[in-house]
Amino acid sequence: MTYLKLQTDMDKERLLHNAELIWFIVMICLVVGYFSWQVSIILSGKNVSYRYGLPLFSGLPKFAQNEVIEFEHDPPSNLTEVINGTLIVNMTIYQYYFKPDLIVAKPGQPVVIILNSPNATAGFYLRLPSGVINVNVVPGIPSYIYFVAPNQPGNYTWYEPEYIGWGFSYMNGTLEVV
Repeated sequence: MTYLKLQTDMDKERLLHNAELIWFIVMICLVVGYFSWQVSIILSGKNVSYRYGLPLFSGLPKFAQNEVIEFEHDPPSNLTEVINGTLIVNMTIYQYYFKPDLIVAKPGQPVVIILNSPNATAGFYLRLPSGVINVNVVPGIPSYIYFVAPNQPGNYTWYEPEYIGWGFSYMNGTLEVV
C-alpha cells in the first residue's frame, strides 16, 4: 500500500513537472511565432507602422501610392509635378539646405513629399493648422509625407529639427498656399 501511494505521488510530481515544461515550450513557440510574423509584415511593407522610425510608402493613401509610382516611373526635370490633382514633391535634404526650399500648393490640395537625405540623418518639421508634421530621414532610405494643404492661403515654414551640422538652425523652407 505504501509502495503504491509512493508511486502515485511520484507520478503526480512527474506530471506537474512535465506540465510546466510543456507550458514553457508552448509560450516560447507563441512568442517566437508572433515576433516572426511581425517582422515579416514590417519587412514586406504590408504594415503601415514604422520601420527605422520612418513613415513607410505603405502608409500613404492608395491613390497617393499610385501617383508616387507614376511620378517615380517618369520623373520630371523639375522636382515637383501635379498628378491627378496631387502635388508630388521629390525633396532632398542636404547637410545645410533643402532642395527645393519652396513648395507652392493650392488650398485643399493633397501633397506628397518624398524625402531623401544622401549624407546625414536629417528631419522635416512643419506646423500646419491641422497639426504638426515631424519626420526623420535616414540616408539612403526614403520617407514619405502626405497631407492636405491648408484652406487658408499663406506661408508655412518648415525647419530642420535634427542637429546635422553648424548651420542646421538656419535650414528652412516655405510651403506657399496660394
